[in-house]
Amino acid sequence: MLKKLERFLREKDYFSVRDDLKRIQIVQEVFSALYPFENLDVLLEAEDPITPEYVVEKMLEGGRGGVCYELNSLLHVVLKELGFDVTPACATVWSDDGWIIDRTHSINLLNKQGKIYLIDAGSGNNLARQPIELDGSTVTSPAGVYRLRTEETERGTVVHEVLSEGEWKLRYAFFLKNVGWDDYNRVKQMIHHHPESPFNKTLLIAQSLSDGIISVNEERLRRKWTDGKEQRIPFASPDEMLEAIKHHFHPSVYRAACKYVEKNIEKKATNC
Repeated sequence: MLKKLERFLREKDYFSVRDDLKRIQIVQEVFSALYPFENLDVLLEAEDPITPEYVVEKMLEGGRGGVCYELNSLLHVVLKELGFDVTPACATVWSDDGWIIDRTHSINLLNKQGKIYLIDAGSGNNLARQPIELDGSTVTSPAGVYRLRTEETERGTVVHEVLSEGEWKLRYAFFLKNVGWDDYNRVKQMIHHHPESPFNKTLLIAQSLSDGIISVNEERLRRKWTDGKEQRIPFASPDEMLEAIKHHFHPSVYRAACKYVEKNIEKKATNC
C-alpha cells in the first residue's frame, strides 16, 4: 500500500529522518498536499461503509479527498503501517453559534513517552500539518498557529485552538478516550443524515498547502497565501465552479463535482 506514497515520502527524506514526530509531520504534509477536504460523496449520498479497503481505494488509489472520518481513517491506516501506535478518537467542533453535532469530528491521537499528541488531517484548510503536543508548545503551519491544552468543557477535557486576530479561538474539544474503527461509520451517518450537519447541504472543497490555503464552495474560490495576499473569484455559474475545481484539484475530484452538478440539474428539472 505504501508504494503509492513512497515517492512523496522520499522527496521529503522521510526514510532518512530518525525523529518519530518529524516523520509523522512529513506524512501529514504529504497528506495535506494530496488529499483535500471535500464533501462530494456526502452530497452524492454515497453510503459505502468506511473500511480500510474503502479509504485506500477512494483516496490512495483514486486520488479523491474526503471528510474527517475518511481523511483521518486513511491517515490512521498509513501511520499504523509505518509503525506508529496511533489511535482514533472523536471531537466536537465549536462554531460561532455554539457546539456543532456532538462527537462528529474524527481525529487521531498518539501517546509517546507519556505525552499526548493530536494528529489531524481532516480539518480542511485549517491544518497544523504536524503533531500538536497536549499542553506543549504552539505549532505554526501555512494555515495558522495552533495549540492543544487541557481545559474542562461540556464536550471534553482537551481543547484545540487557533490564533485568530491576536486571540485564541476554540476549534474543537474532546475527551482522551479512544474509539474503535466502527466510530468512523457512526460519524459518517451523522454527517450524511443529521439535519444540523454542515456538510450535507452545500459543496465545500478545502485544502491546506505549503504556501497557504485554498477553498471552493458553490459561490466562489478563495486562495490565501502565507504572505497575506488573498484572492476571491466569484462564480457566475456551475460551469465556472467546475472549471476552478478542474484547475486546482485532482481529476477524480472534478469528475465527482460534475456528477454533483448533474444531480442538481436533474433535481431542479424534476421539481419544475
